[in-house]
Amino acid sequence: MRLITIENTTGNIEVVNVDHIVSISTETNNVVISLSNGAVVRTKFTDIDHATDYVLRASSHSFSGTI
Repeated sequence: MRLITIENTTGNIEVVNVDHIVSISTETNNVVISLSNGAVVRTKFTDIDHATDYVLRASSHSFSGTI
């Protein structure tokens, strides 16, 4: 399981498990990442190529603090 962070169109950060990405598509002027649970992340990306490149190259998310 590899978790990455993605900023959505409202500026909030979402943590996404890349193994659960079903599709990456465009909607109006933004790229939408669809997940296997039916959720979607509307990103600030403007084209599929940059979004896909980010998903492939992004550093894994690290949790901070103690458990």
